[in-house]
Amino acid sequence: MKNVIKIALAGMFAASSLGGIALAQTATTTMAPDATTTGSTMAEDNYTIVRLSSLNNDTDRQQYERLSLVATDASQVQEAQAEVAADPALAAKLQAENVQMENIIEVETAANGGKIIYVR
Repeated sequence: MKNVIKIALAGMFAASSLGGIALAQTATTTMAPDATTTGSTMAEDNYTIVRLSSLNNDTDRQQYERLSLVATDASQVQEAQAEVAADPALAAKLQAENVQMENIIEVETAANGGKIIYVR
């Protein structure tokens, strides 16, 4: 009986290591800057633009609702816009992609140091 339990536990541990790595953000997929299907873009300059409307689905509903609330909080929105304005190079790149400063609602720093910019 002990051997059966040992084998079962060994199998569980071996199988659990095959699970892979979970992604922290599945809402933003890397795509060409001119693509519009998912509402996000990733440039070589290490920033991602995520349109709030692209999160309005069953998978990303919680994040959509959270960001919708953030969008109504003027102080949080101003803080995000100030963060972008403090980086002139990033602000210029966003302007080149037709992102207007008043549409920025939140900015997050990704694990790789890149910026995730949420816009209306």
